[in-house]
Amino acid sequence: MNEIIIYLAIFITGFIIIELIVRNIVKSINKDFQWLIIEKDEAPKLSKQGLRKFLLHGYDPELGWVRKPNTSHDEIGKKETTTWHIDERGSRKNPYLGSKESKISCYGDSFTFARQVNDDETWEYYLSELTKTNVQNFGVGNYGLDQAVLRLKREFPKNPTKIVIMGIVPDTISRILSMWKHYYEYGNTFGFKPKFKIHDGDLELLKNPINTEKKFGEYEKFLSYIQENDFFYKNKFKNEKISFPYSITILRNLKRNYGIINWVRKSKKTKSKNQETTKLPWDLMSIIMRINLDWRIKLFKDKNTTILFKKIIEEYVNYSKQYNFKPIFILLPQKDDILFIKKKYHFYQKFIDEIMKINGLIFIDITKELLKFNKLDQLYSEDNEYGGHYSKIGNKLLAKIIFTELNYKMNISFE
Repeated sequence: MNEIIIYLAIFITGFIIIELIVRNIVKSINKDFQWLIIEKDEAPKLSKQGLRKFLLHGYDPELGWVRKPNTSHDEIGKKETTTWHIDERGSRKNPYLGSKESKISCYGDSFTFARQVNDDETWEYYLSELTKTNVQNFGVGNYGLDQAVLRLKREFPKNPTKIVIMGIVPDTISRILSMWKHYYEYGNTFGFKPKFKIHDGDLELLKNPINTEKKFGEYEKFLSYIQENDFFYKNKFKNEKISFPYSITILRNLKRNYGIINWVRKSKKTKSKNQETTKLPWDLMSIIMRINLDWRIKLFKDKNTTILFKKIIEEYVNYSKQYNFKPIFILLPQKDDILFIKKKYHFYQKFIDEIMKINGLIFIDITKELLKFNKLDQLYSEDNEYGGHYSKIGNKLLAKIIFTELNYKMNISFE
């Protein structure tokens, strides 16, 4: 009996020691990198300084965030600094000096906005040169298709065009399930947004829960509603949250968690020696991007999610019939999408086949064209595995693909 008590005491003592060590490591790493999430991250404190900056430069009560009119920004990249300007309409400035009339407008995410290039290097600018008309660019970084369609409905009556191009990345299949970006992209704590859900077979809009500046200071009052309607809170965040017992819950996603801990610790050592963290054998972004890729591959197989995605596209088409414009839809693949498809299989081809049946939709298959291009590094602004956004070469190619499809194959006039 005494031996059992002794062994039990040794076990409990050992467990407590291990638990304290793991807890301290996890909490220490969490201070440097929020993607190793713990209990406090379920309702984190919002940075007052960060919030002031967000409210001034990005906040939008309806859409969540937007590029503010008459603003500009220098984006410092790994290789060069690029600059963007927003005009009085809230569209990215197009320096094209031909016809002042706009017959094409574009909506979507950062691949439509064309981050990491200058105003005269976007695919909209190159499309302007080809079509001899200014092309408006209402793309916004990190938008889901839901936000892009809502922005179209807000902007189009003020800025009508005969053609609309809706351009989004395949990862939008994840974004349309999110109400608070923080539960999908940990640390994106100001990213509250509207979303759609399907109710009795129809789309129902769930408005942005934080639709006044005051509500940021009391967002916890709305947390249960957000958590109830955010797919990733239930299916990702809760599963990846490390809590007591730390030494056990850390094992649920051991490969991911070990990778983050290992990188942060090596990064600290490297910085202490005044070396660049990019010289490490792999970087933290690779973990994040791989997780995001895994999620969209999984979601394109999920019936309920693809039905929602298709319903939002149909909403876009229905709006085009109401306002009499041609609705173009393009999926803009990231580099890791293309690499995965080349190595394994086309994980959203079945979805493409499905949406091509939508009456009135004009779909241009950008993925098919990019798969023909062998030198992918030239098409993306960064030459690593994940590529960043399209380079000016990539944007030129994209504009040419769109122009060729519309002008020659579909005989759409820009006059």
